[in-house]
Amino acid sequence: MSELDYRPEPDDEIEDPEFEAALRARRRRRWIVSGAGLVSIGLLLGVPWREAVQSSGRVAPERWARVRSEAPGVVRDVHRRSGDAVREGDVIAVLDSDEQYDALETARHSLARERQKLADLEIRLRENRILREGADAALREVERRGLAGARIEASRVEALEPAATAVLEGVRDFATRARGDLAMDRAARASAPFRGEPLQRKVQAAMARYVEQVDGVAEHIGEAVGQDSRGELRFALDGLRFSFALAERSMQEIVLKHELVAQDILAPVALRELVLQLEREAMDLAQGFRSLAANARGRIGSPAQREELLRGAEENRRLLANEAERLEAERTGLESGIAQAELAVRAAERHQGKTAIRAPIDGTLSETALAEFDGVGANAAVGVVENLDRLVLKVLVAEADWTKVEEGQAVSAEGRGQTLRGRVVWKVPLPGQEVRDQEWNVLVQLDQSPAETPPGTKVQASVQLGRRNLFQRLLERGAREVPPEPRVAFVEDPTEQRAPDAERNVAARDPAAEPAPEPGLLETAAGGG
Repeated sequence: MSELDYRPEPDDEIEDPEFEAALRARRRRRWIVSGAGLVSIGLLLGVPWREAVQSSGRVAPERWARVRSEAPGVVRDVHRRSGDAVREGDVIAVLDSDEQYDALETARHSLARERQKLADLEIRLRENRILREGADAALREVERRGLAGARIEASRVEALEPAATAVLEGVRDFATRARGDLAMDRAARASAPFRGEPLQRKVQAAMARYVEQVDGVAEHIGEAVGQDSRGELRFALDGLRFSFALAERSMQEIVLKHELVAQDILAPVALRELVLQLEREAMDLAQGFRSLAANARGRIGSPAQREELLRGAEENRRLLANEAERLEAERTGLESGIAQAELAVRAAERHQGKTAIRAPIDGTLSETALAEFDGVGANAAVGVVENLDRLVLKVLVAEADWTKVEEGQAVSAEGRGQTLRGRVVWKVPLPGQEVRDQEWNVLVQLDQSPAETPPGTKVQASVQLGRRNLFQRLLERGAREVPPEPRVAFVEDPTEQRAPDAERNVAARDPAAEPAPEPGLLETAAGGG
C-alpha cells in the first residue's frame, strides 16, 4: 500500500517510523525558532546603545560681570566705549560731583526741615497739654458756678455785648481801611490819605467804656456770688486788656509806618504783615470778649443755659483730647519722616566722592551706550565686561530630558562649521527653571576655546548620556518620579561675577532662590579659568 493510500483505522495504532521522524523534526524547528526569538529579544534588551539629548544654545564667556554705578548722578566724561578692552579698575565713565554735592545738601536740608517740624509739634503738644489742664479746671468751675447762677442779675451782663461789639468793629474797621490803603497807588493814596489816629482814639474810647461796664458787672457778681467770682472776672479782664494792648500797639505802629509810606521812605508792602498781625489780634480779642461774656453769663443764665455751658466745657475738653491724639499720631509720622531723611543723608554721604564708574574685571566692554549728560541711578547696570579668554556653552535642555543630564557628561556642538566639544559642569537646581533674564539651564565647559566662534554664536548641542541598554532605560523610566514644582522660576547666572553688595541684594529680592555656586567652585569643575 502506498503512503497516499494509507488510511489508518480509528482504533489502530500509528507505528510508521517515517511519520514519527517528521513530527520530531517539526518540533525541533519550533524550538529553534522560539529560542532564536528569545535570544533576539534578550539581545535587544541587553545590548547597550549610545543615547544623547539634543538641545540648542549659544557660545558665551565663562566669566563676565555687569558694570554698575556706585552712586546716582549725571555722566560728565566717558572714557571707554563698547568693544574696548579694559582692565579691572579702569575708569569707564565719570559722574558730575556737583550733582552728588547737591543731593547731599538737599538731604541735609530735608532732615533739618523734618526736625524743625518735630520741634514745632512738641511745642504744640505742650500747649495742648496746658490747654487740657485749663479745660479740666474750667469744667470744674462751670459746675461750681452753675449753683450760684440764679443769684445774678442778667441785664448787667447782657449790656457787655454791645460794648464789646463796638470795640471789635473799631479794630476791624481800622484793619480794613489799612488793608485797602495798601492796594492804592501813590496818586490815590495822596488824594485819600489814611486817617488812623481818629480811628485809634475811637477804639480806645470804646474799650474804656467796656472796661467800665465790666468793673460794674464784677462788683455785682462779687456781691451775689462771692469775691472769688469777682477776682476771676477781673483776671479775665486783665487778659482782655493785654490782648487789646497788643492790638493797640499794632495800630500805633501802622499809623507811624504809614507816615513813612506816605513820604516814600518805606514801601507799602512793609505794612502788610502788620495788618495781618492786627487781624489776628482782633480774632484773639473777639475770643477774649466771648470768653469773658461766657464767664459772666455762666452765673446768670437759666438752667438750660447753664447746662449748655456745661456741655460746651465738656466738648472743649473732648476736642482738646482729640487734638492731643491727632498730634501724637502726627509726631509718629514725623519721627518716621526723620528716620527716612536720616537714611537719605547717610546714603548721600555714602555716595559722596564715588564719581568713577570702573570695570569690575578684565575683559572687553560691551552693551554700554553711556554718553555725556546721561543720568544713572545708584547700583544701576550701565554695561557688561566679558572675559573672552575662556568660552563656554549655555544650552537649553527640554524639561523632559533635563533629569537625564548630569555633570561630567560629554557634549558636542556644531556652530559656524566648527565642532565644539566639552562637558557639563552645572545645571539649574530644579526642573522647569531657567537662568534669570536668559533662556538656558545647562552650562558646558569647552575643551578648547574656539578662535573663530565668537560669543553669541548659536549652536546645536548634543549631550552624550552614555551607553545603556533598553532594559535599563525601561527600568529608569518606571522608577523616575514626577519632578516637583520649582520653588522659583529663575536662578542667577553662575558665570556672572557679582560684588558682595549685589549678591546680598539678590538674596533679599528672592529669598527662596537656590544660591548660585561660588565662582571658585565653577572654575574648579571647569578645570580652572
